Amino acid sequence: MASAKEIPTVNWLDLKNDRKKFLADLRYALSDCGFLILANAPGLEDNFQQRAFKEVRGFFDAPMDVKKTAHIANSPYFRGYTLPTPADRGHGQVIENFQYGFEQEPLCAHDDVTEPIHKRLFRGPNTWPDADTISGFQPVIEELNLCYHRLTHQLGELIVESLGEDPAEFQKYFNFDEPYLAASLNHNFSLDAFAEGNREAVHTAYAKFDSTNVGTHIDGPPFIALLINDRPGLQVVAGEGRWMDAPVTCRTAPGDYSVPVIPGSVVVNTGGTLMHLSEGRYSATLHRVNTTLIPAGETRVSMPYFLLPKMEGDLIPFGKSTAEDEGAAGYKAGRDRGANASVNRMGTFPQVTRRWWKEEFEELNQKHREEVQMETAAAFQLAEERGQRYKEKSHGTSPE
Repeated sequence: MASAKEIPTVNWLDLKNDRKKFLADLRYALSDCGFLILANAPGLEDNFQQRAFKEVRGFFDAPMDVKKTAHIANSPYFRGYTLPTPADRGHGQVIENFQYGFEQEPLCAHDDVTEPIHKRLFRGPNTWPDADTISGFQPVIEELNLCYHRLTHQLGELIVESLGEDPAEFQKYFNFDEPYLAASLNHNFSLDAFAEGNREAVHTAYAKFDSTNVGTHIDGPPFIALLINDRPGLQVVAGEGRWMDAPVTCRTAPGDYSVPVIPGSVVVNTGGTLMHLSEGRYSATLHRVNTTLIPAGETRVSMPYFLLPKMEGDLIPFGKSTAEDEGAAGYKAGRDRGANASVNRMGTFPQVTRRWWKEEFEELNQKHREEVQMETAAAFQLAEERGQRYKEKSHGTSPE
């Protein structure tokens, strides 16, 4: 097992060759770090990742008028392209992205209030760019989607098993045939995107452990998140409570990287849903993308995947029969999880919200903000406890 000075690696091939070792490695990684590198990830071999990054970079490198044919505000379903964020807004990142999900027919009109908001917002068609210009883009993303979907279910059941629980518990919250999905293709720019006079301030912000303006967050809605990436930049809080650099899963450019490259792997991290269902045994980990780590003159592409649980009813921790008033992860029983997930999307993509969901967002935003603050505070607390355990183990003072 890797030490908590680096993100642990779990080898998928061990599942067949040494299942006991695989589950032990999984348990260690998620309890002591909250992140892991899954080596030899099924379906994500290097040749596929190379093809996927080529097509995705082809999309982001396309002329703006081509990308705008898939503008995210064209429909109410939060699917499509978003323009780069302004470099002067003080967030330490310049990023453009593309959102996608499963191709689905809408259940009803987006403003039909007789249906719950999550059924109106998360179910719908994708918004694809002009296929004549970049014909390989949609097929490779649909292939990636199915690969990620299968892996999330396979790995989700194994994670439940590693907790000593019945793997069937995973299916209570995730229906393979009726998924709720928030998936993204992200294109992060290096420090070159900032005016020269502003670059020192960006460096200063990232140098602070607890800086509030560099996108530090946990992934609240999903059970786990999956991610492939082709440049350095992702950082994770683990070990003794310090930032650690994540490896790259696919090399798409020559030269030296500041982090290891593990071809055919996928980065996996614990989401808020797993943090709650495991009662904090596996806690969501704070992470961010550090602009200053992206090589000068280059950009970084990542493809995060967030499969969300069913949104009806409470999340009841594994092994329990009823929900607690407030769990270890800051989750309160009785919350409208569908509304929570919906307003999360609204806050992230205001250009869609202003056009399609303005009234709903105004109504739901404050409650959602409070819930995010509670979950993030819980993640900080659990990370502190995990860091203390690590220190004790490192100095040989923890009881065995």
